[in-house]
Amino acid sequence: MVWLFIRHVSGSRATEVDIVELGAHRELIFGRATSAAVRFDSRHDAVVGRHHARLDWDPTIPTSLRIMDLQSRNGTWVNGARIFSPVSLQVGDVVQLGTLGPSFEVQLEIEAELQHAVHQPIRPLS
Repeated sequence: MVWLFIRHVSGSRATEVDIVELGAHRELIFGRATSAAVRFDSRHDAVVGRHHARLDWDPTIPTSLRIMDLQSRNGTWVNGARIFSPVSLQVGDVVQLGTLGPSFEVQLEIEAELQHAVHQPIRPLS
């Protein structure tokens, strides 16, 4: 199982943490819309668009996260630089929605699942 931790650094959700199981989700939308997976308050985070940014995850590469701006009016920033195409995220990267908007960090935790073992008789080496 892969868990995504979204630690809100600034904005109306500062100090909050969202935890999402990525097995069920391959993409998350950040925005003010009620359909967004990670929602922001339209009164306090007005620079965030309804569908502001999208975070993609590739289950074949569990540590791979990419974020892209969804043509928002105020832009999406990673580590202080505005992005115009999908960007891979690394541990410790800070994403900001708009120049003065809320920011957050993402972190992955991969939990090894035990598979049902099939017991086979051990043959002696000869």
